[in-house]
Amino acid sequence: MGSAVNLRNKNKENIPPEKKGPRRKVSLRTMGVINRQLKCGELNSLRAAQQYVHDTDGVQVHVETLRRNLRQMGTRAYVKPKRPELKACHVEERYRFAKEHINWTVDDWKRVMFSDESVISRVGSFGRKYCYSDGEHKRLLRHQVRPTPQGGGGKMMIWGCITVFGPGDLARIHETLNSNLYLECLNDYVLASFGFYGMDPANSIFQHDNSRVHTARIIQGWLEQQEFTVLKWPPNSPDLNIIEHIWEYLKDQLNAYPSSPKSLDELWERVQDIWTNIPIEKIERLYESMPKRMRALVRSR
Repeated sequence: MGSAVNLRNKNKENIPPEKKGPRRKVSLRTMGVINRQLKCGELNSLRAAQQYVHDTDGVQVHVETLRRNLRQMGTRAYVKPKRPELKACHVEERYRFAKEHINWTVDDWKRVMFSDESVISRVGSFGRKYCYSDGEHKRLLRHQVRPTPQGGGGKMMIWGCITVFGPGDLARIHETLNSNLYLECLNDYVLASFGFYGMDPANSIFQHDNSRVHTARIIQGWLEQQEFTVLKWPPNSPDLNIIEHIWEYLKDQLNAYPSSPKSLDELWERVQDIWTNIPIEKIERLYESMPKRMRALVRSR
């Protein structure tokens, strides 16, 4: 029996020619360049890649064609995560902060009380809600819309602090936060939270960021009179403050309610209920992550 090649040669007259697929609109070489430039940021969108193809190969190609080709190459679009906008001086101070605390253990970080403010809207700040449809029915049904009251429903600002032993006090701020109101928060809640968990202020550390209210002269004067140490915080670094994860958890839990609160007072009741029931394991894991955060900052300079 002859080989497959010999058989093919003997019968090539009877074998139909191979069917060729459609010609590629974009060459593999051009797609390779686009793939690299999108990943390194030289091209920032499929529209820019579309223009690159036109300028390079002289053809007009649809963005869906580019998207399909990129998927075949293992590249797809991702939502850009939000990060603080850092100037050169911010980068330098964050790096210095990380180097100064690179050897801090979890036990060292457990001495720190983290604090911050957050704004919560009565309606609309608790994440996305989804509905499902087959795409053919254009009329929105009652369960497919999210009612929004006129004027947005109102907002409230809250101040809170956390320790490794659990959430500290939480304050509702009825007016625009200024240095006098912030001083009231510090006076009423910081020492009380240390005391509630039996933390010795002389061996404890207080953290807050560098907002203008926090650095006011009246605040600095009060802090200098306290037994606890104030952690010198790098500017523009909310991503390092683990209480930000607690705010996210709080808003996720608010989103789990089947209906929006009827008033800001009802919203405040919900916030307090969630706050007092934050799982201690969640807070402990956040404290345990601090050494890793410092190492990551040093690695990325």
